[in-house]
Amino acid sequence: MARRDREPKRMMDILRVRKRPVLLVSLPANDPELGRAAVEAGAEGLKVHINLHHAAAGAGFGSWQQERDAIEQIVALGVPVGIVPGTAERMCSPEDLEQMADAGIDFLDAYLSDMPAWMLDAGTRVHVMAAVGQSDLPPQGSPRGLELGPQVRMVEASVLPHEAYGLPLRVSDLCAYAYLSALMASAGVPVIVPTQRAIRPAEVASLHKAGVRGILIGAIVTGKDVAGLAAVTAEFRTAVEQLA
Repeated sequence: MARRDREPKRMMDILRVRKRPVLLVSLPANDPELGRAAVEAGAEGLKVHINLHHAAAGAGFGSWQQERDAIEQIVALGVPVGIVPGTAERMCSPEDLEQMADAGIDFLDAYLSDMPAWMLDAGTRVHVMAAVGQSDLPPQGSPRGLELGPQVRMVEASVLPHEAYGLPLRVSDLCAYAYLSALMASAGVPVIVPTQRAIRPAEVASLHKAGVRGILIGAIVTGKDVAGLAAVTAEFRTAVEQLA
């Protein structure tokens, strides 16, 4: 597929003008039909994956070259698309990243412990959403300094261990999100919360009060089929619109 002549609106452009949280959908497969369903139901951004096995989605994702055609069809839907480029054991190359930028990928999303340092100097075309894990928060670690990387434009608060996935949202989670949001606010770096917990649309208001700027819903709440993903996305979009 040829490179699109018209660049999509960037996720940071949307975050700058929204007073309510932005709604993103992490696709359980690199399937253009799933992406279309999410966008038609109200998703303002999408996330795809390569080079890993996704535990929550129960799916494996191939290399950039293997997934590229499907991802370019997803990018063509017209909303900003981010990509998880792999894990520490299997990560995309700088050459892959250049091709992703050519294809219209808006941002990378990787854990700090997986992200090679060269990604912070990878140019200006692809932004970075840095995923902060449990070990990156006190007392084990600290996310301070993230704002010093000029390409780190967003932070994903992936602060829960795998054994906590799918359980109800806790007040302690809200406290962690509020801490991270306050820490990043001074640098103008918005915090995005993924649905590691089984977050419900009715809890969007609590996330908003915690300073969260975006909600990234994924397989734990959307399921993996087109109809279910569309229905849940629409419910979350209604919830965020009510905060406007």
